[in-house]
Formats: sequence, C-alpha cells, structure tokens
Amino acid sequence: MNRIYDLFDGDELPATTDEIIEQYSDVVVEYPGGGAESLGSILTTSGKETYSNVDDLQLAVLNGVQRSAVGRPRYSDRDPPVMGEDRNPMVSF
Repeated sequence: MNRIYDLFDGDELPATTDEIIEQYSDVVVEYPGGGAESLGSILTTSGKETYSNVDDLQLAVLNGVQRSAVGRPRYSDRDPPVMGEDRNPMVSF
C-alpha cells in the first residue's frame, strides 16, 4: 500500500474513480499471501468517487481489496482465550 504514494505524486488529483481507472487500470496489486488484482478492479468497488488527495485514494484501495488480501477473515489476536490456553490477561499496549 505504501507504493500507492509512489504511484501517485498528487498531480493527478483531484480525480474521479473513472479517471484513475482509465489511467492506471493495468497496475497490478499483489497480495502478500498470494494472488493479485488490478487497481481498476479494486477501485470499481468504490463507486463514483472524487479523490482529492492520495490518502483518500489509498483508503479506497484498502476498502476495495479482496478479503484474502487482509489475512484470515474475522481473525483477532484479542479474542478471549480458549479452554486450555494459558494467556496473561494483564498486557498493556
């Protein structure tokens, strides 16, 4: 996702979803766990938006990626311990 900032220098923005897709639809986003998807395919899920800055565009990409891109669905490392698991509940972040 950090490469989104490398790809867009801000000169293209503000821009609509259609304009970004037209210009960058061939860019491929590779997922860390395997698989890939085109930027155009990802942004199609965001609807008709106008991105005023790179942060808005990055958020649209994060919201549009497949579930497999973000790890195990519904996983949380803050789930309560299961029977037989010994976990120290006194952890400060």
